[in-house]
Amino acid sequence: MRILRLVCALALLSLAGAPAPAEESTEPVEEIVILGERPGPQLWKITSGEHTLWLLGLLQPLPKRMEWKSAAVEEVLDQAQQVVAAGGAVSARIGLIGGFKLYRQWRGIQRNPNDASLAHVLPAPLFARFDALRTKYARRDRKLNELRPIFAAGRLFEAAVDRVGLTLENDVHERVIRLAKRRDVEIRQVKIELEDPARLLDALGEIPEAQQIACLETTIARLETDIGAMRERARAWADGDVDAFRAVPFADQQASCWQAIGSAPEIQPIVARAQADWLALADAALAGSRVSLAMLALDRVLAPDGALAHFHARGYGVRGPE
Repeated sequence: MRILRLVCALALLSLAGAPAPAEESTEPVEEIVILGERPGPQLWKITSGEHTLWLLGLLQPLPKRMEWKSAAVEEVLDQAQQVVAAGGAVSARIGLIGGFKLYRQWRGIQRNPNDASLAHVLPAPLFARFDALRTKYARRDRKLNELRPIFAAGRLFEAAVDRVGLTLENDVHERVIRLAKRRDVEIRQVKIELEDPARLLDALGEIPEAQQIACLETTIARLETDIGAMRERARAWADGDVDAFRAVPFADQQASCWQAIGSAPEIQPIVARAQADWLALADAALAGSRVSLAMLALDRVLAPDGALAHFHARGYGVRGPE
């Protein structure tokens, strides 16, 4: 059900908040379009003895109508015994009545205490910047003004990228999974069982307001300055140019928002466990399969404590992307 997907997004390192589709503004906004088939994202090659793990870094957002070549991935899948998926499966024993209660709880924690609007929660200069972006990208979504800052950040970001022709949907990941299933390749993924999802939602509602505002402010800064750069990162990803991708800086609102979420002691261990479990699955695939493929968000691939750093520390051969 929807509430579990939202909790799953938190556990598996999506943006803070559960952005819902916002109604479009009537103001024309230039769309980011990359036409034609691109060479395709490139792969890192991780080796241990005669075993090889190919690593595909995933990027969000990407242009909705961008085509990418999957030939290199399909060539790997033709030989692979395992695929390690990005994301994973989250389960919780809640039942129908419990699910209804969670849904009501989820609706409640998104709103500011005492139904205050963001105009009363945010400093006036920051609210003016927020309202300008809301008017530009989600003019008719008046509920944005009722949300806590961290949820408003996620919802505004999704509305903005959608309006400029981008998508946060992981179509590349799903396409690779379909290709793997057609070849009967074993698919492994992180699995997390939530023992108390109600407490997890409570923890979201208890994130300090100052940290939530920092998340929203960084998101606003990114939308004010980064829309054009998103095109360049998307093009670099589609062309397999990691150096060009790294050369385009951006305000990392994910780091700011995860710092806010990480302040909740109930949530941080779930995030840490998801990251550790993914690395363990990748290590097991490399040890147990002659050829395997793994997928992971590109920021987690390249982070100082990310996948490449882990593979180097383990003494594996790391080459690429290629």
